Amino acid sequence: MKNPWEGKKVLITGVCGTVGSELLRQVAQLEPAEVIGIDNNESELFFQGIEYRSDNNIHFYLCDIKNKDSLTKYFVGIDIVLHSAARKHVIINEMSPTETIYTNIIGTQNVIDAAILHNVQRVIFTSSDKAVNPTNVMGTSKLMGERLMTAANASKRSKYPIFSSTRFGNVLGSNGSVIPIFKKQILAGG
Repeated sequence: MKNPWEGKKVLITGVCGTVGSELLRQVAQLEPAEVIGIDNNESELFFQGIEYRSDNNIHFYLCDIKNKDSLTKYFVGIDIVLHSAARKHVIINEMSPTETIYTNIIGTQNVIDAAILHNVQRVIFTSSDKAVNPTNVMGTSKLMGERLMTAANASKRSKYPIFSSTRFGNVLGSNGSVIPIFKKQILAGG
């Protein structure tokens, strides 16, 4: 069976996050021609660069998906986009809903627009289980991201890009998950 990642140019948004960094680890093993990782966390980008310094086909760039002009230039020649950049902390997003909207909705639309402009083959959006009957800003923003992906497929005028979404639950080891909170409560006796 042919490896669908072999020889492809892959862009990962949110490459420093829990999901993005794991996507990078997995994709790097699949023999892509190049992987470009973008994130707005300059400290973590620095450490990612150190970790992957021996891989000549992996490159990291400081970029915020809210900045459409900056974002778009990284899509040139890209085959596959794994879009994992997001604001994910439910409580923080409730306190800063505008920032969540700009990142999770407008940022996602920026990814879609850049993919269309540069005729990317596929865009995969990492959504959340919170998008099911959302009760908070984060869940609503993720549902909107899914809807934007669906609308992009419905309105496209050529074969590519193909847009899709996948939903994640709480991710073990994630610093945005409830799992560490539960663990701490259990260790504290309750």
